[in-house]
This record gives sequence, C-alpha cells and structure tokens, in this order.
Amino acid sequence: MKVYIIHENDEWTLSLKLELKKLEVNFEDWHVEKANIDLGKNPPEGIFYNRMSASSHARGHRYAPEFTATILNWLKHHKRRIINNGNALALEISKSLQYLKLNEAGIKTPKSIYCNSKEQIIKAADHFSKPFITKHNRAGRGLGVKLFQNKDELKKYVNGSNFEHSIDGITILQDYIEANPKVIHRVEFINSKFFYTVQVDASESFELCPADACNVEEQFCPTNPDGNKFMILKDYKNSEIATYEKFLEENDIEIAGIEYITDTSGIHYSYDVNTNTNYNSVAEKKAGMFGMKQIALFLKEELKKI
Repeated sequence: MKVYIIHENDEWTLSLKLELKKLEVNFEDWHVEKANIDLGKNPPEGIFYNRMSASSHARGHRYAPEFTATILNWLKHHKRRIINNGNALALEISKSLQYLKLNEAGIKTPKSIYCNSKEQIIKAADHFSKPFITKHNRAGRGLGVKLFQNKDELKKYVNGSNFEHSIDGITILQDYIEANPKVIHRVEFINSKFFYTVQVDASESFELCPADACNVEEQFCPTNPDGNKFMILKDYKNSEIATYEKFLEENDIEIAGIEYITDTSGIHYSYDVNTNTNYNSVAEKKAGMFGMKQIALFLKEELKKI
C-alpha cells in the first residue's frame, strides 16, 4: 500500500517526499509527464494525492491538467481514495468556477468580468469606474495579473506586443482592491480544517507563490515585523474560517490555501483557491509550524484507514 503523488513539478514535491520518508510511509511519484501510468489496467491500491497546478503550462506542461483529469476519472471509476479529486482539480484550473462556488457559499469575491477576445476585454473596461486588474482564468503565481487605471491604459496594453494571452482563452477583468497595508492573507487548510494563516507582502508584485523555488527566501519586507515577505500569524482569528471549511468540504477539497485581501473599509475579498498549496520554509521555521509535515501525517492516517 502506497501514497501516490500526482503532480507536474518535482521541486514542489521534494519537502513532502522528505516528510513521508521520515514517517516511513511508502510512496510513489506520479509526475504526469514522466511516470508510466497504465490506464489500461486496474489502478494500484493506495491513497492518491492530486497536486496538479493551474500554472503547469508555464513549465512546459500544457496538457498536464487534462491528463490528470483523465487519471482522476480512472481512479474514481475504480473507487480509489483520492485526496483533492476531480472537483478540486476543476476549481484549481478555473477562477470563474472558484468565484461561482465561493459566492454560493456566501464568501465575497471581487467584481469580475470574463472575456474571450481582445474586443470583449476592452469593452469590459466600461464596467469599472475605478482601477482594475486583468488576470488569467487558468493561471497561478499571479500570471497575467496587471493593474490599469483606466480603459485607455488597458486598450494600449491589449493592442500592444506585450499582451499575455490566457492559456484557456479566458481573461478576467476584476476590481482592484485597495489595501492598507498592501498585504494579502493566505489561509491554509489540511483535511479541510484550518491549519494556519500566512501574511504576505504584496507591495511590489502580484506573483506571490510561497514555495521556496519561487522566491528569494530572505527577501526583505517592510510590512512584516521580522522583515520576511511571508509571515505566519500567531493567534490568528477570522470569523470566516468555519465558512471556508464548509466550502472546502462541499467541494471535495481537502488540502488548499485560500487567499483574501482586506480593503480599507475592512471588507474581505477572497480571490484564489489554490489546491496545489505550497509553504514557505523561512516563515514555517520561525513559527514552528510545517505544512508538508502535517500533510504527510494526514496521508499516513488515511493510508491506515484502507
């Protein structure tokens, strides 16, 4: 009996494999672009943990999510235990579906308009009377996120040579949420239960991936007291935690990070559900809390159950 890790980025699974080894948990790496997965046979027995990322195309794995969906359907047909199943994958690769499901759960999201052509993108700017951003429907790592003050700025960008096409053809125009200080919060959940919240300095960039492979670990941050860009908050309280947990359970998401930003009036806007969540080692060492260790413990217990 093994844990099977379904993914497309070796760097993002290194720490999880290390923790599984420490716990003496048998596992197998299923990198969907490399592993020999025979869909003509019955799948092996075990636990299958889906870590597919919406940003896979940025690493040359354009159709990794589609192939992962096929694998998850195969596993579901054979009644295997899947952590972050096909429903979770569908939300991972579609911001529009995320916002729909978040709104259904009573969770506030920024006003968003979805477009599939340059003409629609430019026209959609008429729906915004204050600064707005563009983002890709299938993205991750802040891909395609750019800030515009008005329609003229947007038109110049869309018709220029630097325009970034969304990999699925859908571009989102969204209200820019003014925050003071310019930080976002990423609430981490394991087994659909709250684990910790990390505060992230967002003053210089929209690319806020916490994984060590994405960051200079000791990058100075003037917002957080310890100077690190990522800081785990102690004694964190948020009345929306129970609502987030219910949302995750209803959508078959067991491991995820939900990001929100707080405007100057104190209103929270949730804008991303990341089911391929990563953790920042510097922030975790300072807080004494370790996400991948907790995931490994969770996987070990789930393996015991079957």
